[in-house]
Amino acid sequence: MKRLFRTTIEQLIHPIASMGAIHPQIYDHLNAVIKLDTDGNLVSYNHAFAKQYGYIDQDFTKPFLDVFIKYETIVEKQFFEKALLGMKQKFNAMGRCKNGKTIDINVTLIPIKTNAGMDIYVIVKNITEYKALEEELLRFKKHQDTFNALENICNFHYDAINDRHYFSKQFPVIFGINGGKKDSPTLNQLLQYVHSDDRNRVKHTIEKALSDRTGYQIEYRLLRRDKTVRYLYEHGEILLDKKGNLDGLIGFIQDITSSKIYDHVSEREKQLNQLYSNPDIGIWSTNVQSGQCLNSSKGSEKISGYSTEEFNNGILWTSIIHPEDLPNYLEGQRKLEAGNTLHHQYRIIHKNGDIRWVQEYAIPTLDADGKLIQLNGLSTDITEQKVLNEKVKYLSDYDYLTKLPNRQKFYEKLQQLTDEYAKSNQKFAIMIFDMDRFKYVNDTLGHQIGDELLIQISERLSTHLTSDDMLSRHGGDEFIVLIGKMGSIESLKEKADQMIESLKEPFYIKDFQLYVTASVGISTYPYNGVSSIELLRNADLALYNSQKSGKNNYKIISHSSSIQSYKAFSIGRDLKKAIKNNEMTLFYQPRVDAHSNQIISAEALIRWNHPEWGIISPHEFLTIAEEIGLITEIDDWVLKEVCNQIKRWKIEQQQTVPISINISAVHFMKPDWPSTVAKVIREAGIHPDDLEFEITESLLLNNKKMVKNTIDSLKELGIKIALDDFGTGYSSLAYLTKFPFDVIKIDKSFIRNMDQSDRDLFIAKSIIYMAKGLQIKVVAEGVETIQQLEILQKEQCDEIQGYLFSHPVPTDEFEPILQKKTLPPMDPKLKAKQNKRKHDRLHFPYPLAADMRLISIAGRSMQLGKSNVLIEDMSIGGLRYVSNLRLPVRGDVQFEFKTEILGKPLQLNGSIVWKEEINEDLIEYGIKFIMGEDEQTSLASLLDTFNELLKNSTSLPPYKLVKEDKYQYFKQLNSNQS
Repeated sequence: MKRLFRTTIEQLIHPIASMGAIHPQIYDHLNAVIKLDTDGNLVSYNHAFAKQYGYIDQDFTKPFLDVFIKYETIVEKQFFEKALLGMKQKFNAMGRCKNGKTIDINVTLIPIKTNAGMDIYVIVKNITEYKALEEELLRFKKHQDTFNALENICNFHYDAINDRHYFSKQFPVIFGINGGKKDSPTLNQLLQYVHSDDRNRVKHTIEKALSDRTGYQIEYRLLRRDKTVRYLYEHGEILLDKKGNLDGLIGFIQDITSSKIYDHVSEREKQLNQLYSNPDIGIWSTNVQSGQCLNSSKGSEKISGYSTEEFNNGILWTSIIHPEDLPNYLEGQRKLEAGNTLHHQYRIIHKNGDIRWVQEYAIPTLDADGKLIQLNGLSTDITEQKVLNEKVKYLSDYDYLTKLPNRQKFYEKLQQLTDEYAKSNQKFAIMIFDMDRFKYVNDTLGHQIGDELLIQISERLSTHLTSDDMLSRHGGDEFIVLIGKMGSIESLKEKADQMIESLKEPFYIKDFQLYVTASVGISTYPYNGVSSIELLRNADLALYNSQKSGKNNYKIISHSSSIQSYKAFSIGRDLKKAIKNNEMTLFYQPRVDAHSNQIISAEALIRWNHPEWGIISPHEFLTIAEEIGLITEIDDWVLKEVCNQIKRWKIEQQQTVPISINISAVHFMKPDWPSTVAKVIREAGIHPDDLEFEITESLLLNNKKMVKNTIDSLKELGIKIALDDFGTGYSSLAYLTKFPFDVIKIDKSFIRNMDQSDRDLFIAKSIIYMAKGLQIKVVAEGVETIQQLEILQKEQCDEIQGYLFSHPVPTDEFEPILQKKTLPPMDPKLKAKQNKRKHDRLHFPYPLAADMRLISIAGRSMQLGKSNVLIEDMSIGGLRYVSNLRLPVRGDVQFEFKTEILGKPLQLNGSIVWKEEINEDLIEYGIKFIMGEDEQTSLASLLDTFNELLKNSTSLPPYKLVKEDKYQYFKQLNSNQS
């Protein structure tokens, strides 16, 4: 009948839908019927809707479904969109009455085409009573099934909301409550009946079941009021309400005392019999005064080889103890005489001559005068265990193939030496040997030949080492040598030559004559680092340089090998004291509305004002900070500094916007971190919505549950969460549904080539479209040109961040920008280059490639290795060049430039007098030359000649030009060096 009724009302709507207002037949219908337009706005409704839910026309200032339905999922919002496509939709949801009460409803959306377009009719049915009855029946059935499954049980239902237990009639009998009293105890009241030794275990089991929403089984003891102990078995299952929320528990309790006591006695007896007859365990008793063995199991005879009779006929136990262990054994006997039990291990000599390890547990018995009269004990043969332990220890420290110390053993020795030499002038070195073309031997001749070759290589290398040195296998075809006491660099080079030379002789394995060579990387303590990480990293860098230089050679790393490596060395050396010396500072980069140019927020970016290198960007030192465990301290400093800065702006009544902070993964592994964040915000006196935290995709890969909990806690505080660098890591669409992100930041790598690469443009557009569908704001990072901005505006990107609007600036420069409230874009192509030199300049049609070396700092000669730069123009006073290195503007830091113009080599020296960031990857520098008059005259002549040829020739004059895009040029250099 209900089915017929439902069909009738739905069919009724179709023929009369075009009549405009609700038809009288529909108006008087028992079910609520509502008519909506294609925007979801209320057109009209029938009497049943107004009566049942209490609404009037004026209540619907927003779309009807947004007011009336309490959305639980995004899916529910999509039903109306599907109805607009002409498909009838039917679903259950939670409805909101005018008085705020929520009820279970069934909703049907019926699309009706009209002359004017389309109307959507909504039929709403109240199914609250049906849902409640359904859940009650389910609970009753589950209760009955559980109760009927066992005999002699006490059935219970625990109401977790009100903390009350409800039991069947067996409860007073089992729990020994007088007069058959029936009660509804709380959980804590019920636990008072449980034996005190079991109480915490029972409480933990029940609370864990409620927390994890899982069933449980447990056995425990009950202490009745008459002091009798009963053994109980309890089985509970979880109950959830219609929303999936915790309702309580249902289960049974059974008295298993009789079977438990019987099982316990039987088990003890069985254990004693097994123990006494066990040939591997010796049970014995000795009369100390007479020396007679009172009792001895078969195990005692097997352990020593001697019978009880032999010990009683003159054989003393001390006579079979290993001479090296006898003194300790006798010392232990004195502890027994004092009445102390003794647990010790020692060796004995078996009757057959074997040496066996014995573990003994002896219990003394004293008389009334405190004199030792008897010993009882257990002895076990642990020889095999000892041998196994030695094997395990050996395998954990040594390579199974070459029998050399392994990686772990090497690290222990390396750490020991760094600690030991920290307060001395001693030096040591690390050599990493990588066997050239060893993989070819393995692939062509097989692993058996390869394994034998590794063994012979290790034997040859070992012949050149002293007792202070260590040779270890690091895995595969890589060996590491630790030279424990290093003399001069020359002696180290001599040893490296000897070891490489020893590998030149052929290796004879089976019928094969094999030749191998080795590439070797060397670092020294303390010149190349004072920690294990620094020394190994620099030895790896030296190995890489050795392999680039060809096979069968070595390289000794030096912090002066290049500007990059020296800078990295300086950073690693100075980072620990940077925070203490107050060298960290914050820069801010605005985020603007893509259409109105309004400043929406800003990202706080840490910078290190290094005393030698000037401003250092975070990507140069944060990785090192993670390695040495400083990242947490740095993140904490940034959070506190940002909060305090926002507080200062508010006190000064300056314009403020939310500030985003990059947060490392380590914080999300600390459950108490959100409370720390809340404390910092509270102490600063700002609001949580003044902050936004940025995380990267890699953070989501590990321990997703803990990360999700931390994000949820931060969101509850009111802090927005942004997913940074989206699309560059392990992008998973599942992350966007599982984690409640407020913002997605498209990585700059897609934005940079968006106007030139269809692939990057498609990816950027897809990310924007997807985020829009998920109602997540989108920020485009690294926007540098007007063309990029126009594309993003067309695709409805929400916010823009990049050098087109502003590069990261210090606080004193950011504050005036913030007060403007809006920030217009400035295309770099339209910026007029400022003439920073007084001399006429030669502009190269394409950049001039040059090698740059840092040659001195504050008068200290450095002679560092070369780095590649691109010179854009030059005069007799200086030059302008582009680099991916970040260098300080200091007059006492001198650089050398080597290049070639018109076939002539050119060497120029100078210092940086200005710099300007082109984007996040490239920096432009101005150099002032340091040269005499003769050098200036010679350079002027060369530049004039070049300029004349440039004006009067149809082809370019010869010089080391680079036609490639500057960004791609340096990117390719980096990939060749990595």
